[in-house]
Amino acid sequence: MINHTVPTWPTDLAALWVALGAPRNPELLPHYFVQTSFVRMGGRVLRITDDDGLRGVALLFPRGVEGGQRVYTLRVNEERERRRKEEGGGQLFESQLLAAAADLVAPDRVVLYWPEDATTYTATHRWIGALDIGAPGAEELPAIQFMRAAIWGISPSDQFPTDLHSAEFGPGTSLVARANGELVGFLLGFYRFDGLDDLERAGVHAALGIESQMMGVTHRLRRAGLAASLKREQALSAYERGISVIHWTADPLQFPNATLNFYKLRAVAGEFYPAFYPFQNALNRVPASRFGITWLLSTAWGRAGFADNPHRDRGLNRFPGCIILNNGTQILTDPQGAPHIAVEIPADWTALQRDDLDTAVAWRTTTDTLLANVVGFTPGRYLIADVATVGDRHFLVGHAFASEMITET
Repeated sequence: MINHTVPTWPTDLAALWVALGAPRNPELLPHYFVQTSFVRMGGRVLRITDDDGLRGVALLFPRGVEGGQRVYTLRVNEERERRRKEEGGGQLFESQLLAAAADLVAPDRVVLYWPEDATTYTATHRWIGALDIGAPGAEELPAIQFMRAAIWGISPSDQFPTDLHSAEFGPGTSLVARANGELVGFLLGFYRFDGLDDLERAGVHAALGIESQMMGVTHRLRRAGLAASLKREQALSAYERGISVIHWTADPLQFPNATLNFYKLRAVAGEFYPAFYPFQNALNRVPASRFGITWLLSTAWGRAGFADNPHRDRGLNRFPGCIILNNGTQILTDPQGAPHIAVEIPADWTALQRDDLDTAVAWRTTTDTLLANVVGFTPGRYLIADVATVGDRHFLVGHAFASEMITET
């Protein structure tokens, strides 16, 4: 098992990925995901070697909890031809691999899984207005890949392998949205074991959650409520399985995302990760800082996000005693114990990165400084939980931490 807590973790992982054929190996998951979100959600990376040297890699994905016991999916990426040539079709190797992985995570249980065994993609359908939302069929997988590449402008090496949508792998969430027979959105998530310590300490039952990893919506429907419909379908499915915590990351400077996450869904941000992802693309031309966002489905606050919200006022005057911490890239003050804080963010972060990179860097520096100092699930800190607009200015709104916001009812 590779130690992801040491300073050499990023370079160790990068070297392993190159040795396994990245970026030409389509079965490898994106390096940036494994380096960051994967290990934070309780995933682990295993290097597989034998007498001839490096043989492959296996990723331990959280799969669920059964009888109080954690269960992992051991997703193996190695030389198939070599395994086929071995005596017994590689059965000895498989049994040794499974036993070694089980020893590493004992007393938890391990399910062995090979990407080539992914065969079951059963499309499901539930109509929400004019939208057909459900699990994807095999014929819809290329459209998911195409949409993701178009939205983020990514290379094939940054794609998530399609076998992750299969029943054999067992994703936490695999959803698509269809309109008039066309795929117009998708959502992929994994089960999560770790990284929710602050919630556990605050009294939230978070032994198993969903890490909502990626969601895409076709451009022409981004203001039509499709993203909220996908997220709510994910939440309902999780809740039916006894899971009350959904977690994801989001850029704090994307105001449309903040509107969805806080204003509509009633999620909260109690974590902030500066320069979280080690990449650049069309939507991330400066350091990719992220909120850790949590939707607590069993709280009064979180349950309000299941329903379509009325057109609530988005003015800042909804929050008595609110202190504005910055004017654009200029820091004005600290919270001073105020009941609410407002952090100004750009009106169009994507356009700003494209058109004025120096100003975008200044915005990121200012907001990174502010958010690192104020966000947290502890008294004296703030949960980002709403948005506001004043004229042409856009704000994230933080509420002074109170246990009532995260108390299950």
